[in-house]
Amino acid sequence: MSVKTPLIATFSGVSALLALSVSGVAIAGQGTPNDQGKAAMMAKLESLAPYKGYLEAHSSAQPQELLGGPLAVDVSQDSGGVHVALPDNRELDPAVFGTPETPRAFGGAPGVNGVPLPARGVEDGHYTTMKEKTPFGDANVVMGNGKLKLHLVDRTATDAAATEDEAKFDASWQDKDGNTYEVRCCAKMAAHGVDYPTFGGVVTNHILHGSSRIGTALMPTEYTYAAFWGMGEILKNGKVVDKPRLVHGMLTEYVRTTDYKLGFDKDITPSRRHFHLMVPPVMPVMGEGHYEKKPVQTGFKLPNGMELPFWHVMFSNLDIQAGR
Repeated sequence: MSVKTPLIATFSGVSALLALSVSGVAIAGQGTPNDQGKAAMMAKLESLAPYKGYLEAHSSAQPQELLGGPLAVDVSQDSGGVHVALPDNRELDPAVFGTPETPRAFGGAPGVNGVPLPARGVEDGHYTTMKEKTPFGDANVVMGNGKLKLHLVDRTATDAAATEDEAKFDASWQDKDGNTYEVRCCAKMAAHGVDYPTFGGVVTNHILHGSSRIGTALMPTEYTYAAFWGMGEILKNGKVVDKPRLVHGMLTEYVRTTDYKLGFDKDITPSRRHFHLMVPPVMPVMGEGHYEKKPVQTGFKLPNGMELPFWHVMFSNLDIQAGR
């Protein structure tokens, strides 16, 4: 297997949360800083990412083999509905974010690792919700004819300057008007992360998100059987409408509760699994180690007439195969 060139990128939910929300509105009471101040603010937050030193140590490393050899995983869904997340104010889990007296998970690029303190609602000495809507929360809509096909191979153990990992992904679903939406990946793998490790672009049998700080803290801490990060494309009714886009997918234990609410860490159901697809509304600025706001051209209109600026889609009717 030839070594693939890296994509210096990582998964991000929302960038510059202190200045911009998913919809581009300033956080209440904060105003919109000028570009120079915003850049300085982002640089300060990103400098606090807990994995910065680790990533620097791996920036020029060669791919290291996964202990025990390559692991191949196939995940598919042939029919059934999917849950598509809508912009929502995420409730903040005290196990992940702490309290205003002893806060946690505030460093790193906003939405990538932590949540800045000014972006958190506070009531009676506790954090409540994100002040702005993000791709992570309870609001969702069910769409039909969900199909998914994923083949990935985890060969590379750690971040490196290149990778031997691979992922081939194709997922689609339909809205009530019969429009078909599709995401394909991965033309390139994320060999090396910016704010947290990507393990060569594919990782298997690991903890992600939440308190792990590998991924957004806005998702619960969840055991992940397989995950990938890479570059892909967005389609509507068979036509490419946006590319290249950062794409993240992961097969995890179940993190939803009654009425499909996004649970806290204590709400995880280890005996169930589902698959998450995420195309965030930001893109990495290549070679500069940060992100820029760039809503996804999804083609799906929200009730307010605006276009949904991200895809966060969950599949549950899965067939899973894996082996070395």
